[in-house]
Amino acid sequence: MNENRHIPFVQKKVTFFLILAIIGTTLFSWFNINSCLIILLVIWRLADGGRPLDRCRTAFSNRFFLAYFSIFLIEVVGLFYTHDLYTAYKHVESKATLVAIPFVLCSGEFADRKGFGRLLWGYCWLLAAICLFCLAVAGYQYMQTWDMGVFFYHALTEVIGVNAVFFSGYLMIALLFLLSPEAASKGRLRTVLILFFTVLMILLASKLLLVLQAIVFLAYLRGWGRFRLKTKQMLGLTALVIVATAALALTRNPVGNRYKEILHDDWQFTGEHNFPPHTMFNGVSLRLLIWQFAEEILDENRAWVVGVSAGDSQDLLNRKYLAANMSRGFLSYNFHNQYIEVLVRSGILGLFVFLAAIRVLVGLAQKTGTMEGWFVLILILVLALTESTLEMQHSLFLCCFFPLLFGYRAAAKNQRWLRPATPS
Repeated sequence: MNENRHIPFVQKKVTFFLILAIIGTTLFSWFNINSCLIILLVIWRLADGGRPLDRCRTAFSNRFFLAYFSIFLIEVVGLFYTHDLYTAYKHVESKATLVAIPFVLCSGEFADRKGFGRLLWGYCWLLAAICLFCLAVAGYQYMQTWDMGVFFYHALTEVIGVNAVFFSGYLMIALLFLLSPEAASKGRLRTVLILFFTVLMILLASKLLLVLQAIVFLAYLRGWGRFRLKTKQMLGLTALVIVATAALALTRNPVGNRYKEILHDDWQFTGEHNFPPHTMFNGVSLRLLIWQFAEEILDENRAWVVGVSAGDSQDLLNRKYLAANMSRGFLSYNFHNQYIEVLVRSGILGLFVFLAAIRVLVGLAQKTGTMEGWFVLILILVLALTESTLEMQHSLFLCCFFPLLFGYRAAAKNQRWLRPATPS
């Protein structure tokens, strides 16, 4: 019994399968089942040896847990001055993942090197199966319509209800693991998965993450010698990925077209307040306009200090869309930038807390001391520039699980900064 208490949490079969089930239900958008599984994981963590109160004390003494908890509190504070208490409460409820998942990782010893590798390999296989499912459905749709578009961007992941950009984030996490030393022993299998996930990244055509992918492969060029595969093989793979990405971006194809569209009059709508019917926006021009609306909302409501609350922010933005004569299809589009989302909802004070939490996570990457740890953090911060990453369960889980998980790489080097204090 005492020996069992020293087994890292993720090494236990119940934990291992629960976490994979949570990831699977997240990616398939089965949110009711997903919520139940997260609650079950928290209960399992509390019951996993020792007293539940000790687990809570350990978590609340961990600054990385407190970083996520503080982001959750930003939403809670908005309940006290919102005009729409129900909507504000629903936002708070959806942010519970920011407390539950970090609690599981930070309330005791979570993973050693073996457990880290085992969980990430399980994750890669799960992700590969989901990708094959998406490709199979797209193949069936292609046979019905002969439209190649079903293999690209949102159309490819529509069957599982995930934003293509967020799904690209999950693929990037898998690639970072496969490029790490923990995956080096798998040889050709590892290479096949790298190629497969890279192809999926290209099909999903997230402009920002394709650029990040090329940077990741360039960064790893310096470290191929530490892997057991032949250096020439890995250099060839890296060169292929970089050249293929550049070719897709510069030639005429569904992926390259997404890069070209951002060059077309992105600033033409800035300063406008009334648009002709059926005005077309691209991804950049729409974001620039929405961010302009954010400034106007804060000015008009004199809310720069504490914001307008999560309950009111979307309603005020919807009014801006209608006042500008934009299509009603834009209603419910959020600010597409998590920093601006926090600023509008919670003002400068809330943004300060949010940035302070990010600073703590930067310290986590520093302590981890690995390229993968840094790139996971960069992925999260870059996504937050163009998406409201804490407003959907897909991206919420991505942002709070993987930075902490990759932090346990340091535990493999006998750095115990994420392990619980020894009971007196």
